[in-house]
Amino acid sequence: MSHPTVATALLDLFARHGVTRAFGIPGVHNLPFWDSDPATSPRIVSVRHEQAAGYAADGLHRATGQPGIALLTSGPGAANVVGAFGEAVASGSPLIAVASEVGVAQRSAGGPRGLLHEMADQGAMFAAFGAPARAARTRQEAMAAAVLALRDAWGPPPQASYVGIPSDILGEPWTAAIPHIPRLPAPVADPHRIGELAEIVGQASRVALWLGGGVIAAGADEAARTLAHRLGSPVFTSYAGRGLLAGDPLLIDVPVHEPEARRVLAEADLLLIIGSSFDGMNTMNWRLPLPPRRAAITLGAQVAQTVDLDCLIPADAAHGIAALLEALDADGVAGRLPWASTKQVRPAAIDRILADPRTAEAMRMVQAIDGAWPAEGAVVCDMAVAGYWYGGYSRQPRTHRLQYPVGWGTLGYALPAAIGPASVGVATLAVCGDGGPMFALGELATYAQESLPITLLVVDDGGYGMLRFDQQVFGHPERGVDLLTPEWGSLGAAFGIMVDRVAHAAQLGPSLRLAHEANLRGEPRLVVWEQRLYPPRTTSPRWSEPD
Repeated sequence: MSHPTVATALLDLFARHGVTRAFGIPGVHNLPFWDSDPATSPRIVSVRHEQAAGYAADGLHRATGQPGIALLTSGPGAANVVGAFGEAVASGSPLIAVASEVGVAQRSAGGPRGLLHEMADQGAMFAAFGAPARAARTRQEAMAAAVLALRDAWGPPPQASYVGIPSDILGEPWTAAIPHIPRLPAPVADPHRIGELAEIVGQASRVALWLGGGVIAAGADEAARTLAHRLGSPVFTSYAGRGLLAGDPLLIDVPVHEPEARRVLAEADLLLIIGSSFDGMNTMNWRLPLPPRRAAITLGAQVAQTVDLDCLIPADAAHGIAALLEALDADGVAGRLPWASTKQVRPAAIDRILADPRTAEAMRMVQAIDGAWPAEGAVVCDMAVAGYWYGGYSRQPRTHRLQYPVGWGTLGYALPAAIGPASVGVATLAVCGDGGPMFALGELATYAQESLPITLLVVDDGGYGMLRFDQQVFGHPERGVDLLTPEWGSLGAAFGIMVDRVAHAAQLGPSLRLAHEANLRGEPRLVVWEQRLYPPRTTSPRWSEPD
């Protein structure tokens, strides 16, 4: 080609701004993307289903911080990614869904005329989530839409978006320069509001901090630690904030759903929420015993609809924390000693869980994974009982390590999402039940073809274990939850993936260590444990249990 096409120019744009991988499936309408030069464009990892492209792109972002790119074809290809897109929107992952649309030259001004893959408004599927959806009609509009999508992805806050480009435009030559996009500055916190917050903090004697994924996105990890020690505050994290203040004595390193953690929160006289939307899954639908005063520093507009706040400051975590610390200095607010006995919270909760015969084996699973999977590796949990346990109760040594899809709650996330971090060489453990992997078994072919360093841990309870528990709790007949599951050894062999079966939690550690060694050689592994686990207190059927 004498000139790059619009499609290859868009990929070059993404590469110049930090994107190293894209995920997708070639289709008749989006083939120009596959003409890209590997030397100047993100490497395209071909998956087996468009939903997997979305999850893999989301998984890559959560592990590395770079925007996730899913390359889709028109109509059904774009529609297939909508579930993954919804999870990304709800979790604040900047997934950019780039899809072909039917050619401009073939369209009728009167509406759809029966073209292959034609839709009246393809972008409306994505706009339904409140995300930006831009449909281009010219080469220039296509490049402008991609530029704006990158800006959405950088935030703050990071935001998913859709870019639709007609198939005939994708193949047109691009002769202009590839633009360089400067990052927009983060919103500055209102000094008057910061002053109000500093006064509220100064009046409180027992401040608790609630830190969310926005702290990680803003790179404010150490600033949050500084604030916590300045105020002597116990620190709670949302699921998206797992890994913040790792190993710090002020961290309440157990879900706030557990009574030991809830009691600490109830004793506070001020809750300061930073970088979190304070959503229902994290807060038992806001039934937690909250302090009498609450304030927030966050760019998530949702938080104002969750609980009443005495002060809300729309700012990113880094700028907001820095401004608050400066205001506290100006007001002469002295450093404080810790007011809560935080060190005993996790040991007390874990000992109680291990002493309960219903939950002991699940906690032993969590401890086995913590002991066996390396800190530099990633762990991706599915919406499964095993995933609920590890997502909530594990020790996380760093940020960007754990992925737990409770934003929108999409079953089937883990198996395909693991492709994202693994595609850049991060050894990744996917913790699943037996139901979730069935959504994306075809991606085992991606594991094998790409020699991905992934270990898929399947805790097989013969169906939808969480839903079976729901039916038991609510007194419904057990219907639709007991399922035929594969013969895992044969399934792994079909893709050339070795399978190891374990009989109890004590065998998980050695099995996972061997699997990780194989992963480092570029060999995916499958570990299967046939076990029914009792769900943790973080699941909604247990929220009403007495302490």
